Amino acid sequence: MKPRDLPIKELIEKLKEEHASLPAIIDDAVITYKTGNLSGAFPVIAEVRETLSQHIIDEESVLLKLLIEKIGKEASEPYIKILQEHTKIMKLVEQSVESTYTGWTETEPNLNLLKETLAQHHKQEEDELFPKVLSLL
Repeated sequence: MKPRDLPIKELIEKLKEEHASLPAIIDDAVITYKTGNLSGAFPVIAEVRETLSQHIIDEESVLLKLLIEKIGKEASEPYIKILQEHTKIMKLVEQSVESTYTGWTETEPNLNLLKETLAQHHKQEEDELFPKVLSLL
């Protein structure tokens, strides 16, 4: 997967759109599971994984690179810490995918934790990371 080839402002708008849409996609997986369609939830969770994988590549390869180039690594540390949460987020995604094979009792808590973690993480990105990047353009 490669970073999307978009101007920075458009990329940030796309990332914000994904922030807004991911909770509903996760809710869809929860609803699908609750109706007893265990195998139907897997593609929904896979969509979350795909979206987040691209999202993370864009943020780390494009936004972080710009920050380091413009303000240096030391001044970029607060934003690097925000982006380091991606590892935790992807681990939650993988746990959600794996738990689809073992049953709902593990999958629902994983998805709920993922949704909560994403909400906090996206707020940090939108309140701190994105404005900083935009200020450097």
